[in-house]
Amino acid sequence: MTSKFLDEQLSDAVFRAVQDGVYPEEETIVSAELPSSAFDSLLELLEQARAEVKTSIRELSRLSAPDIDGWVSQARQLRTDIDASQYLAQEVVSLSNKGHELQSQAEDASGKVDLLKGEVTFNEALSSTLQQVHELRHTLDTAQNAAIKNNLPDAIALLKKADRELSELHGYENTRLAGLVRGKVADLHKLVTETLTEQWNTLIHVDTNTLTISFHRKINDDPRVDIDTVVAALSALGLLRGKIMILRKVFDNIILTPRLQIQPDGTRSSWTIHEDDIRISGTSSDLTTDTLISDMNIVIDYISTNLPPSVAVPFSEVLLPGLTARLVAGPLSSSVPADLDGISAFKETLIRVSEFTQSLQAHGLQGRNNLVKWTNEAPQVWLKRRSELSLLSIRQLLVRGLGDPRTVERVETQVVARDDNIFVDSTNNDDWNAGWSDEDGEAKQLKAAPRKIVNGHEREDEEDEEDVSAWGLDEDADHNTTEHLSEGPVAEEDEGEAWGWGDDNEEDKAPRSPNTRSPKRSRQRINGANTTEAPAKRQVTLKEKYNITALPEQILEIIIQAVSDAEALLRTDPTNNPVAPAAEGLFALSGLLLSMYRASAPSFYAHNMSGSMYLYNDSLYMAEQLRLFVAHRAERSSNGDHNGTLRIESDMSALEQFGKRAYGKEMESQRTILGDLLDGAQGFTNCTEHPFAQECDLATSSTVDRLREVYKRWKPVLSHSALLQSTGSLLSTVIKKIIVDIEDMSDISEPESQQLTSFCNRIAALEDLFLPEQSTELDEQAEQPMPRTAVYTPQWLKFQYLINILESSLVDIKYLWTERELSLEFKAEEVIDLIEALFADSEHRRRAIGEIRRSGKGPQEKHS
Repeated sequence: MTSKFLDEQLSDAVFRAVQDGVYPEEETIVSAELPSSAFDSLLELLEQARAEVKTSIRELSRLSAPDIDGWVSQARQLRTDIDASQYLAQEVVSLSNKGHELQSQAEDASGKVDLLKGEVTFNEALSSTLQQVHELRHTLDTAQNAAIKNNLPDAIALLKKADRELSELHGYENTRLAGLVRGKVADLHKLVTETLTEQWNTLIHVDTNTLTISFHRKINDDPRVDIDTVVAALSALGLLRGKIMILRKVFDNIILTPRLQIQPDGTRSSWTIHEDDIRISGTSSDLTTDTLISDMNIVIDYISTNLPPSVAVPFSEVLLPGLTARLVAGPLSSSVPADLDGISAFKETLIRVSEFTQSLQAHGLQGRNNLVKWTNEAPQVWLKRRSELSLLSIRQLLVRGLGDPRTVERVETQVVARDDNIFVDSTNNDDWNAGWSDEDGEAKQLKAAPRKIVNGHEREDEEDEEDVSAWGLDEDADHNTTEHLSEGPVAEEDEGEAWGWGDDNEEDKAPRSPNTRSPKRSRQRINGANTTEAPAKRQVTLKEKYNITALPEQILEIIIQAVSDAEALLRTDPTNNPVAPAAEGLFALSGLLLSMYRASAPSFYAHNMSGSMYLYNDSLYMAEQLRLFVAHRAERSSNGDHNGTLRIESDMSALEQFGKRAYGKEMESQRTILGDLLDGAQGFTNCTEHPFAQECDLATSSTVDRLREVYKRWKPVLSHSALLQSTGSLLSTVIKKIIVDIEDMSDISEPESQQLTSFCNRIAALEDLFLPEQSTELDEQAEQPMPRTAVYTPQWLKFQYLINILESSLVDIKYLWTERELSLEFKAEEVIDLIEALFADSEHRRRAIGEIRRSGKGPQEKHS
C-alpha cells in the first residue's frame, strides 16, 4: 500500500469520525499514526464539506422565504400591540395615583370628624363625672354633718351611698380625684367608727381595776344615743361581731374565770350584781357544783336583762359554748362520783344542770348543747369517770411498787388410785419404792447408782448417782409427778416446749402442773410384778405454798367492787337512779382493768430481780381467784339471784397466758445466759492446755454459780415443785450442751478425760438443789433425803453415765452397755463415737464396738 493511498484513507477516516461519528473497522487504519502529509487531503475534504453545507443552506433559504415574511409581519403587529398596552398601563397608573390622593383627603376628613366626636363624648363624660363628683361631695358633706350631729344611722347610710357613688366612677379609679374622694370617705369611716366605739365603750363599760363590767341601755350625757342604735350602726358597718368577741374575752377574764377557778387557798371568787353593774367581790369557800350552777343562772339573767336580744343572742353564741365546755370538763366532771355512794348528790346536780339549760332556752340564748349532751349521757359519763379512776388506781398501784410479798396456798383435790404412793404425805419418808422386792439386792436404797468398774472391780460413785431401775422411769405412769401441786413449769424434752409463747398453742406450751396426770389405768409394780387390775380410787387433797406480791389482792378488790356495784345497779329502779343503765358497761370494766394490768405490769415488775416469776405467780393467782369468784356468782344465779352477766372468761385465760409468757421469757433469758457462759469453754476443746484450760474452768464455774444464783433468787418466789422444775429445765439446758460438746470431740486424751470428768462433777454437784422439802419433824429425823434431780432434769441419768464413760475402761463401758442400763440413755452410735474418741484403735476396741452394734439395744427400746 502506497503512502499516498494510506494518507487518503486516514484523512477519510478522520473526516467521517468528525462528521458522522463513525470509526474505521480496519486494524491498520485504527492503529496507524496520522502523518503530516495527510493534512492536505484532510483540508480538501473539509473545504469540500463546507461548500456543500453553504449550498444546502442557500437552497433551504430560497425555499423558506415566504414563511419568513409572514413571521416578520406578525412581529411588527406584536410590537404595535405592546406599545398600545403600555399606553393603557400609563393611563391606569395615572388614575390610581389620583384615587390615592382622594382617599387620603377622605381619611383626613374622617379623622377630623372622629376627633370632633371624641371631643364631644369627652366633654359629655366630663360633664357627667363632674356632676357625679359634685353629688358625691354633697353626699360626703351631708354624711359629715350627720356624724358631727351624732346622727350615726344617717351618716352610715350616706357613707354607704358615697361608697356606691365612688364605685360608679368608672375609669377614674387611679386618678388623683378618686384618691382624694377615697381619702375623704375613709376619714368619715374612721370618724364614725371612733364615735361608735366610744359610744359602745360607754354603754358596755369595763373597769379592769375594780373588776367591774356595766351594761347600760342609754348614755346619760346624750339620751338620743341608746344601745339599740349603736348596735344597729355597728352591725351596718360589720363591726358588731368584733366588738362582741372582745366583750366575750373581757367578760370571761374578769367575771367567769375567777369564779370557775379554785384559788390555792381552796376558795373561789364571788361576784355581786347591782343594777347595771356586775363585779368580783371577795371569795367564797362554797365549792359545791349546785352553788356554781346557781351563780351561772344569775349571770344569764343579768345578760338577758341588761343587753338587747340583738347583742345578748350573738354574745351567748360565743360565750356559752366555751363556758359550758369548761363546766363539763371542770366542776361537772369533778362532781361525778367514783362509786355509788355519791349518786344522790349526782342526781341533784343533774337536776340543777337541767334547770340551767331550761333557763337558757327560756331566754332564747344559744350554747346549751354541751350541757344537754352531758345530762342525757349521764350513765356514760359516770361509767367513763368510774373507768378512768379504776384504771388510774391500777396504774398507781403499779407505780408504788410490788409491795411486801405474801405467802398463799393453792389447794386442789384429785381422784387417784388408792395404791398410788406418789401423793403419800412426806411423813412417810418418801418411801415410794417400799413395795419392791429385794431379791437381787439392787433396790435396797433409793440412790442405787450405776456401778463404776475400775480395774475390774465394782465401786460406788462418790456422788451416789441414781439407779434407773430404782426410779421406775420406764413405767407408763407419769414419773415426774413426785411433788405437790404446782402451776409452775415442768421439765420438758424439747426446747421451748412449755414456755407459753404465742397465742395459737398456749395450752400446749404452757407450764404444766407436775401432778396433773390422767387418771387412766397405769401399770403399777407390786413386789416387782406387773398387774393390770384397775386400782381402787381415792380422793387426795394437794397443797402447795408460793409467794405473790401485794398487787393481786388490791387489783382483785377493785375488780370485785366494780362487779358488786354493777349488781347493785341492776337491782335499782332506773327512774330513781340516773346511772342505772351503766350496769352492763360496769361489768365489762373488769376485762378492761385486767387488760390495763397486762399492758403496764411488765415495765414495773422489771425493777425486781425476780419480777418475771412474781408476775407469773400474780397472774395465775388472780386468774384462780377470779374463777372462784365467777363460780360463786354462778352458784348464786342458780339459786335465783339475778346478778347480771360477767364475761371475763377470755380475760382470765389471757391473764394466765400472760403470766406463762412472762415465765417463758424469763426461762429463755436464763437459758441464753447459761448458753453464753458455756460458750466460753469453746466446746471443751484442748481443755488441758493453756489458756483453754482456764477458759473451760471459768465457763464451768460461772455456769454453776449462775444456776445457784438463779435458784437462790427464785426460791422465795416459786413453790418448791415449780422451783425444782424451773431449775431442772435450766440444768437440762446445761447438760444437753455439755453432752453435745463432748460427743462432738473426735479425740479425747486421758488428761482431757480426767479434766472433763472434773468439769462434769462440778455440774453434777448441783443435785443438792433438788432435795425435797423438810416440812415435818419426821422428815428432819429421817435419813438424808434423796435428790430428785432425775425427775425434774431430762437426760440427767445420761449425764451421769457420761461421767462413768469418761473415767471407765473399755471393759467397764461394755459391761455398762450389756449388763446395766447404759443402753437406756445412749444410742449405740453415741457410745461407739465416745469409745473411738477415748481409746486408740485396737483389736479390743473393734471387738467391743462390734458387740455393742450387734446387741440391738438403744433408747428406742425404752418405750416399746
